[in-house]
Amino acid sequence: MVALVRTLTLVFALLVSVVAQDGSLTDVTGTWVMLVAGHQIALELEQKDIKVEGVMHAMGQRVLLVGDYKDRTLTLKGERPEDGAGHDGNAGPIVARMLDDGTLEGELSTNHGRHKWTGERFKKR
Repeated sequence: MVALVRTLTLVFALLVSVVAQDGSLTDVTGTWVMLVAGHQIALELEQKDIKVEGVMHAMGQRVLLVGDYKDRTLTLKGERPEDGAGHDGNAGPIVARMLDDGTLEGELSTNHGRHKWTGERFKKR
């Protein structure tokens, strides 16, 4: 029993260490690398309380985003590309759930329909 408690304590300590290194489960602030249909997309987010603002860098465009992050669920809506071109005002939200390992998993709309995506925080060297 003592060995089991020690093992569980060690596993918990390692998990806390990983989350501390890679970011919080309660805050999405930072740069994320999204993988969508084999393409990498940069996502820069800043969170204040539950409100989130950011920029998605995709296919040569910078799309401004607004949304919220609560109960480990991220919901973002594109405001407009910075150049104002090609924005579909009817696009659905970008949604994701923060997993226990600190990664995001969700769906977003493109002109080819809904796509699943995953994301992880960009790790500085």
